[in-house]
Amino acid sequence: METVVLKTHLKEGLEITDRIAAKSPTLPILSNVLLSAKKEGVRLSATDLQIGITYQFLGTTTKEGEVVFLGHPLSSLLAVSLGDRISLKLEGSQLAVAAGDHRVLLKTLDEEEFPIIPSQEGSEPSVEVENNLFCGGLSQVVGMVGQSQVRPEISGVLFVFEKKAARVAATDSFRLAERRFTFEKEGNAEGSFILPAKTAREIIAVLGERPGKTKIYFSPTQAVFVYDAAESPARLRIQIVSRLIEGEYPHYEDIIPSTHKTQVSLAKNEFLNHLKAAGIFAGKTQEVRFRVDPQKKETTFLSESGETGSHQSTLKGDISGEPVEVAFNWRFLSEGLAQIHGERVDFGLNGEDGPALLRPAEQAGYLYVVMPIKA
Repeated sequence: METVVLKTHLKEGLEITDRIAAKSPTLPILSNVLLSAKKEGVRLSATDLQIGITYQFLGTTTKEGEVVFLGHPLSSLLAVSLGDRISLKLEGSQLAVAAGDHRVLLKTLDEEEFPIIPSQEGSEPSVEVENNLFCGGLSQVVGMVGQSQVRPEISGVLFVFEKKAARVAATDSFRLAERRFTFEKEGNAEGSFILPAKTAREIIAVLGERPGKTKIYFSPTQAVFVYDAAESPARLRIQIVSRLIEGEYPHYEDIIPSTHKTQVSLAKNEFLNHLKAAGIFAGKTQEVRFRVDPQKKETTFLSESGETGSHQSTLKGDISGEPVEVAFNWRFLSEGLAQIHGERVDFGLNGEDGPALLRPAEQAGYLYVVMPIKA
């Protein structure tokens, strides 16, 4: 194997694939990266047997071949080496790397032992999404996934595709986040699957800032995300494949309140600042109480801790409906607020025990449901 590649592409590819490479004492091959050099392109691959990723780009290959090696040492070398072009050549059982003034020999493993990373067959249902929009929406919900081994279905993100719409949702049974999207054109896929949270975070990290679109293929057992920038000089192609979580996702739509006994509209940043200040004195219970007065148009934040003291502050806002006093885990509430874009937020309350609903006043498509702390 012998090829010459641009350092920028090799460095980025190694950084992405090395994050997936599993640190496995029982299967050391999983800690490595597979480099495949072909006439049509150079491909880096890594897998932890749950997620697989390939990063392909153009190179000048004079001898085709494959090699398996630890990605981190080479990635670290590229961070300090000068020069734009990197030469990679297999010499016996070692990978010879020429990077600027540096010449190194990397130990390699048998490429036959590297696991096969599955790909899409082409016959699966598929849908195309805008990277920035879809990854942005995914980032609004992924932080709310559960960590339950008893209920593995809530440890992932629900993806639902309809003809002209899609939604992603996550819940840990105490709060729920949902983001909806609409498509300009009718898609060719309908269906749903539960994606592991780790995969969702990798998709956001790898694809979120890239221009263009990603195509999603899904079957009963796996989902494949393909980003193809064929028009770019590097002919960049990134593929992320993931196993899916089995099981039936909760019918969460039933708990989203359609009406509210009390409706509050507040400036989002002020709401968040008051909440964080009250949280300082919330103690181990994380409890902050809200006293909502429609007549005075005031929301009072109250918290108390036996160790630090107490806090009280008042925030003006548009309030209608019934007066109410209700308590929430302030961290849950602040995490939902932090994902809302826009200057104002609508906060719908349903007494001391009913679910509360947060949504942006200026943006449709996102909602966050949180349960109160019962007295």
